[in-house]
Amino acid sequence: MMKYKILIYIVILLAPVTFAELPSLETLNSGVFTQSIKNLPGEFDNIEEIIFVQRGGYEDPHWYANIGYFCDSENDPAYTTGAQLCKLNLKTGRISILLETAKGCIRDPKVHYDAEKIIFAWRKDGLKHYNLYEIDVDGTNIRQITSGPFDDYEPEYLPDGGIVFVSTRARRWVGCWITQVGTIYRCDGDGGNIQMLSCNIEHDNTPSVLPNGQILYMRWEYVDRSQVEFHHLWTMNPDGTNQEIYYGNEVSWGVFLSCRPIPNDERVMGIYSPGHGHRDQYGWLSFFSRKYGPDDPR
Repeated sequence: MMKYKILIYIVILLAPVTFAELPSLETLNSGVFTQSIKNLPGEFDNIEEIIFVQRGGYEDPHWYANIGYFCDSENDPAYTTGAQLCKLNLKTGRISILLETAKGCIRDPKVHYDAEKIIFAWRKDGLKHYNLYEIDVDGTNIRQITSGPFDDYEPEYLPDGGIVFVSTRARRWVGCWITQVGTIYRCDGDGGNIQMLSCNIEHDNTPSVLPNGQILYMRWEYVDRSQVEFHHLWTMNPDGTNQEIYYGNEVSWGVFLSCRPIPNDERVMGIYSPGHGHRDQYGWLSFFSRKYGPDDPR
């Protein structure tokens, strides 16, 4: 039986560190980071490689304060510096570095459905903004997808060939904090034809694609509700139409982040970050089901 090359992704989150303090390639391949792969369940037999980023952690406690700058000073950035885009071979246990940056940052890698290319957000050395880039899975053929004085991040490939992502292009600021707001946009596969899909006054984050082609995302509800209690899962069509609540409408004090569908299961899996959410998406890996309706917290 032919085994297909499938790539998934994880992220190593570290305390605030400099690029020089990131684990070296020798340390990554010493066994400290790879010894646990020997005990992976059988479902991983057909998965050959994992794409991940290692970078420093953020200092601000909010889940969203990791782009742009704090409004009291344009010279006070909210982002971290130093990162590496890496690939782990599950068969050999070896890690290779595809791309690294000492004074910039790399985040949010997502692998294409054909497992041949990766899209990610990259703030190049010396620049203030993240833009979207693609790279082949062997680390070659880097190309820029979006540009401009905005932060474009949290990308996801769409089945129609487009890309959905979060961006600060709306030029909004969090009403109760001092950082910028990201909402959802889409573009063609080459970065053209950028369109706004959501127009929330606060953050819409971590879009992913459901089996029916709809976009699943976290929406921070702010108007006529508590400013800090409601951050639910919503869905929309790939063109931005039919936006509606998906799960958690009556669940307060929790943020549903990085939720993704589970193959052959009606549930989605993601991070439940308690309270008003925590930096680096700290929280519990959780399962969410909407079979009881969007208002039922089960």
